[in-house]
Amino acid sequence: MESRNLEQTLKNMEVSFPIFPTTQPKSTSPTKINLIVSSIPLFDARIMNLIFLIVGASLNLLIISVIVFKSSMRTSMNLYIVSFACSNLVILIEPLEEILRWFFNVNMKLNMDYVCLINFDVSVITIVILKFMLYITIFEQQISFGHMLMKRFTTLKGILLIWCSCIISLAIGLHIYDFFEGDMADIYVWSTIMFIVMPFIIFLAIDSLILYELMILKMIEGSWRRKYLRNYVMLVIVAIAFFLIRTPYRLARAINFIEPKALCCTDSKREVLYFMAKTFPIIFSLIYISSSIEFQKAFQVCFQRILR
Repeated sequence: MESRNLEQTLKNMEVSFPIFPTTQPKSTSPTKINLIVSSIPLFDARIMNLIFLIVGASLNLLIISVIVFKSSMRTSMNLYIVSFACSNLVILIEPLEEILRWFFNVNMKLNMDYVCLINFDVSVITIVILKFMLYITIFEQQISFGHMLMKRFTTLKGILLIWCSCIISLAIGLHIYDFFEGDMADIYVWSTIMFIVMPFIIFLAIDSLILYELMILKMIEGSWRRKYLRNYVMLVIVAIAFFLIRTPYRLARAINFIEPKALCCTDSKREVLYFMAKTFPIIFSLIYISSSIEFQKAFQVCFQRILR
């Protein structure tokens, strides 16, 4: 009898267990790394963003249009140039957001972490691939796999792989930041080192190799291969411009993580560096348009067709 009463009592008891949240509380802003504290007057900042957006987007879209619509320009290297121009357009999303807020009071709630990191990583990898493709182009006939790498379909797969790998890795990395915000600084600093120091070493190695081979060919043939030499100089200038214009902001953000009170990386200085980074789409376009004779000829043909 007592056992039955005990059993009935246990059935009627309500046992409560503590419930722990499985996700961290999210902040109201999606941006957690690339936070910009504005010190420039709002009107001046909006005017600069408007200039960056109009000039940068126009020049990069011009490059993309000429290469895509002119069949002779759709080479493997030029398709990577299109990918590079698209990565330049990504960083102009932030000026676009500011202009939409200014004129139409539209708030896109942009995550600047994705914008800055995807643009930077894709650009670095694409420059490395462009230099490698130039080396392959010089010795296409002598390299067994040269024809395969120079095919458009192979190039398109390579471009798709670059973008997908960067997007997936950044999505995973930023998701990790949500759960390990205490280690976010270390992760960001080491990723910055990886995407600056290692590409710089690769740039020097490939550039040295290309220059050495061009000098050997000059000794054999008696003259420079001008087309390849122009492409080589253009890529060297683009790489130098990228490191001088794009990397200071990311380095400053990494230093700010390590030493928040560093005088070289105050909020106002980082804002100036970020505005400087947004000039790179314009700088790259001017470098490419002025140094590529093939693009200039193709643009003239396309322009004449439009006038007809």
